[in-house]
Amino acid sequence: MGYGNRGMAFELLLNNTCRMYKAANVGVFNKRPTPIKVIKTDKTGNITKSAWGSKSTVDYDGVYKGRAVYFEAKSTTETTRFPLDNISRHQIDYLKDTQDQGAICFFLIEFRTDHVIYFVPVSLVAEYYDAMLYDAGRKSIPRDEFNKRAYIVEQTDRAPVDYLLHVDKLEWPHCS
Repeated sequence: MGYGNRGMAFELLLNNTCRMYKAANVGVFNKRPTPIKVIKTDKTGNITKSAWGSKSTVDYDGVYKGRAVYFEAKSTTETTRFPLDNISRHQIDYLKDTQDQGAICFFLIEFRTDHVIYFVPVSLVAEYYDAMLYDAGRKSIPRDEFNKRAYIVEQTDRAPVDYLLHVDKLEWPHCS
């Protein structure tokens, strides 16, 4: 899989999870499209040239038990750390802002090599990101931090990436 397709298998698992949640009437979740700006079309109206449009917010949104849910999904081939350059500041800000308004917000981070997915509080990512920007801190989050402060997401009969098990265990909005 090329660099441009990193995380595509993870995205397919998440999309399947969303379909299964909806089919079981558990919740409704959507993959948000990446905004593009059409630059050129051919005579039949097909897009021949495009560019990324405005900044995207996060990958997924939805509703669960009457609450808005927003999350960002990231994948890495690293085994001992998660590089922060995989995340944009505006994504953290969006998740923090919507969480402050009562939404359930988190990251799902896949360590692809060992097939481990973590349910990660926004505060953990924000803490390391802010330290990187303002205190010349690390440019990655050590895997040990995920083991201490995040939660491994398991495959269940209900869904291949059953992240709602962790949503149910935490008290929102103060989980992070």
